[in-house]
Amino acid sequence: MTSQPTPAVPEYYAQRFATAFVAFVTKVRAAVAAGVLNPAYSSTPGFLMWQTEALPRLEQELAEIQNAYTRFQSGETGPLAQLARIQLGLAGHLDGFPLDFAGPEHAGDLDRLETAVVMAAYQLCAAAGIT
Repeated sequence: MTSQPTPAVPEYYAQRFATAFVAFVTKVRAAVAAGVLNPAYSSTPGFLMWQTEALPRLEQELAEIQNAYTRFQSGETGPLAQLARIQLGLAGHLDGFPLDFAGPEHAGDLDRLETAVVMAAYQLCAAAGIT
């Protein structure tokens, strides 16, 4: 049995995925920083979940994506495509983590950016032939 070669993935899809994930994590960091300053949010279970569980996990995933993007630029497309496949389920991975944890002014942006990650991951996976 021979393995199928990975289709060439345009740089655009890789960059879009990496950029979308950076934007999402940056917004989560900003929302956590804003929430820390607001006692109405900082002591809620939802906020504490984002601060102690979701953000550290997202930061680890961001480091992995950035590393894989660097490898992509050197011609190794597989690792980034596999991470994109994992991020197809980002909304499911964050199920139970309320997007309004730092107030409604952050929830809409977080929802939009989360959707952008999933859409970019889907496009990258499609270009890489991953279903």
